[in-house]
Amino acid sequence: MLKELYVKDFILIDEVRINVNDDMSAFTGETGAGKSLLMDAIGILKGERFFVDMIRQGCKKAFIEGVFTCSHTHPVIQLLHDHGYDVQDEMLIITREVHQEGKSYTRLNQRMISVSFLKELMNLLVDIHSQHDTHQLLNSQSHSAILDSFLHDTSLLIDVKTSYKAYQEQKKELDQILHQDYTEDDLEFFTYQLNEIDHACLKEDELDELQQQLKQLQSYEKTYNSLQKALYLLQDQQGISTLYEASKQLQHIQYDETIQKISDQFMDLYYASHDAFDQLKDYASSLSYDEDQIQQLQDRIQLIQRIYRKYGGTYQNVMEKRDTLERQIDSILYRQDAIKKHEVLCKQAYETFTQVSLKLRKKRKSFAKKLEQEVSMQLKDLELNNAKFKVNFEEIDGNAQGMDKIQFLVSMNKGETLKNLSATASGGELSRFMLGLKCVMQQYQSIETVIFDEIDTGVSGKVAFAIGKKMQEIAKYCQVFCVTHSAAVAACAKHQYLVEKQQGKKYTTTSIQKLDESKRIELLAQLSSNSTSVSALQAAKELLYEANK
Repeated sequence: MLKELYVKDFILIDEVRINVNDDMSAFTGETGAGKSLLMDAIGILKGERFFVDMIRQGCKKAFIEGVFTCSHTHPVIQLLHDHGYDVQDEMLIITREVHQEGKSYTRLNQRMISVSFLKELMNLLVDIHSQHDTHQLLNSQSHSAILDSFLHDTSLLIDVKTSYKAYQEQKKELDQILHQDYTEDDLEFFTYQLNEIDHACLKEDELDELQQQLKQLQSYEKTYNSLQKALYLLQDQQGISTLYEASKQLQHIQYDETIQKISDQFMDLYYASHDAFDQLKDYASSLSYDEDQIQQLQDRIQLIQRIYRKYGGTYQNVMEKRDTLERQIDSILYRQDAIKKHEVLCKQAYETFTQVSLKLRKKRKSFAKKLEQEVSMQLKDLELNNAKFKVNFEEIDGNAQGMDKIQFLVSMNKGETLKNLSATASGGELSRFMLGLKCVMQQYQSIETVIFDEIDTGVSGKVAFAIGKKMQEIAKYCQVFCVTHSAAVAACAKHQYLVEKQQGKKYTTTSIQKLDESKRIELLAQLSSNSTSVSALQAAKELLYEANK
């Protein structure tokens, strides 16, 4: 979960450092004060785009840093280990900055990382929910993904996707054979290309080995000359014999242990040098230069390079081209056999896809009933006592997600038939439905920080209080932040922050402060009745008590 957030020179924020707590925190303030800026900053830590125009006016760069902690069993720790990151104290420090010249930097524990990897990480830790996410519910294509995330069976979903891809590949090959209209000239051309590749008798890594051999042979003259010069210096100038003579002369000096040791060293050097000299002579005599061999190597290299240029550039690409040519020739010579063969393969691939999809459907329907029950209970808590919720299944031909079209159907009022969300739910009802759904899903996910950005817009009174209590319930499982204008929602939070806009001589800035109980009661009174009278303060105190008892 998020432990500390530091923001500097970001839009209206000059510099803010917040040590945040677990449980539920509410951010309140007047419209336009900048309440959502903190949520935007967390969004950037999640991997959202960081633009130059987000730098506060008159500054050179904007800087955002978040300190997150998670248990050693959290999936994000395993993901980091898989990518070679050693996480100490189970702490993640995410840093992002953007400069006026357009450069941006993303770091994890002081190491540069890609934004795509940051998104992958943070999607396991933080969920930001706004009105935009609520409206995404109107798109029924998202319903399947929501139900599948409730299943917690990634391997089955992967199997469906993999089997569908295999079926599509077989179907594509069959369609190609059925619609191919090759002539005798095509057959002749394909056969020529296949023979050209086969006659080359290519081997993997052969080109590198041949080029290395050629380099060695081409360096023969330089190597031979250097060896002969070395042998001449050692032999004709008697460099080695001098060591022997020096040792003999020193042996005439008696009663001096130091001189005797030096004499022995010269003698050892003489024998070692003599051995090295003999080895050098043997190596020099073994060298040979064969112009025919060089020509053969050059011809072979040119042949391989020509085949590579013509058929794909690499050994692997050439082999793939060869397999394609072989299939094309077979499809011409044995068209009917090829059609039958690929029809069988296509049928087998479809049957595999169907079996896995039906297995997924069975599990989806089982979990759909559980989801219906749990969401219905949440809706009652959110003052939608007459609401009904159903996960509807419609069979389709199939895609990478299976053979089901899934839609969430609701009825918000007594006597109404079940309809698609877009046809029956108002804005406030949709927000509450999303909140109830989020409350169910959160119990089964690894997300440790959930952010609600003004999802209580358009509701008040009893309904707003129910929304606040539902966020309070989610806070049992994870850290919750909410941006709100509602006193009833804010009262349900364990911690409350005031976001204020301050007008300076040149610039406008946003400040954030955590409220103690007395200031909190005063702000709740203002939010509720735009008054700080004795009765308003007493009502705010009662609201705070009722929300947290």
